[in-house]
Amino acid sequence: EVLTDMARRTTLVALVAALAATWPASSLAATAPAAAPTLTSVVYVAPATFTWTPGVSPDPLAPNLGQRMIRSAGLCPGAVGTAQQVGPDMAANVGTHTTSPTIADGVYCFHVRAFDLLGTADGPGLTVVIDQDSPTGSVAVAPVAPGNVLTGVVTVSGTSADTASGVASSVFHVGAAGSCGSGAVIPSTWDTTTVPNGSYTVCNVVIDNAGHVAVFAVPVTVANPVAPPPPPPVVGAPSGVVSSAPPVVAPSVPADTTAPKPPTRLSVILPRAKASTGTVPVTLRWVKPTASDLARVVVVLNLRHAPHSPSNGSTIYHGLGSSAVLKLAAGGTGYVALFAYDHSGNVSKPAQKVVSLAPLIPLRPFTGSTVTTAPRLTWTSQKATAYYNVQLFRNGTRVLTGWPSQAAFTIPAGKLKPGTYVWFVWPAIRHATGAPTFGTLIGRATFVYKGL
Repeated sequence: EVLTDMARRTTLVALVAALAATWPASSLAATAPAAAPTLTSVVYVAPATFTWTPGVSPDPLAPNLGQRMIRSAGLCPGAVGTAQQVGPDMAANVGTHTTSPTIADGVYCFHVRAFDLLGTADGPGLTVVIDQDSPTGSVAVAPVAPGNVLTGVVTVSGTSADTASGVASSVFHVGAAGSCGSGAVIPSTWDTTTVPNGSYTVCNVVIDNAGHVAVFAVPVTVANPVAPPPPPPVVGAPSGVVSSAPPVVAPSVPADTTAPKPPTRLSVILPRAKASTGTVPVTLRWVKPTASDLARVVVVLNLRHAPHSPSNGSTIYHGLGSSAVLKLAAGGTGYVALFAYDHSGNVSKPAQKVVSLAPLIPLRPFTGSTVTTAPRLTWTSQKATAYYNVQLFRNGTRVLTGWPSQAAFTIPAGKLKPGTYVWFVWPAIRHATGAPTFGTLIGRATFVYKGL
């Protein structure tokens, strides 16, 4: 029985070697994941969770055996000398991985390595900034009298720093003790006569790019001199005669509790160039509300759902401008919300927008698509190509092969069953003499067919 098992293994190895002599080299290597793992934002808080589409070997006789998560220190592609496997080998169909909560803060490059009987293939790297700590900072007010008593115009200063993800914003506020962060925004040159005399807290609210918020506060007392109003003159009294009637007290002005209107005419401008990997800059434009006491507009980004409050995501812009630039992963989707603040700290309802980079993906249907009819597969044409080889797989089994001369292939009706499909395309390069030869894999994508 041992000899029989060894004979079977020898036969399998010989069969794989024979196939390797007839298939294009690019179609036999273990296929890397379809796209770089996608996290929830540009800067992350450990543990960070990666998701990806597992690679599929184009040869059913040499299926993928497993996957490994590889980590390198520094920016992608990462120094080879620092590359190391993170955790044990994963099964070939696994599409998610969560980093250890004990990983140190810093910049790392992660990628997934698939392996089969013929070798290994690495997916594209993704640079991740691990940031578990809140930013640092300080706040100070000058000049002050003993007991931190303030009068007239003072200068508010502060510091802010974050060694991992960097500082996103640093804003001065004044408010009640324990709730300064929700108080009114004040400038660095602050006229204390704009608030009634009393006890306050001046603070520096620092937010880093990972969403950590830190508040640095100092208690103060505003004590500006108040001159009593002169008594009103007696009606009909001789000039220069002052009555002894009590002074007339002016009615108090109610506090401003009306929030400004949200920004309007929010639009998204995508770049013209297509991209299948990396990050893509996207421009947002809006029209500011017409409020006389408008303090700033805040733009918040969330990669999971529409932000419902200014703290429900990452702040990518704050100021009085009417445009901002955000970066998203190629083919990704983001949700933005714009909030308008007035000088009393009132905040508007959100103006929301969904930003999708799916139109920039050169493969159609792009990964993650759901179709109900047999789709037309399209890709970016290659120069000097005689024809293309298209292969369609379902559950690891090749179900269709095509040889179109153009950069498109229509799947015949009736060929698909409900399920998840992976398709690949290779170019056959034309030469001055001799038969065409296959080039490297142009791309791969997955789609879900539900049927009618």
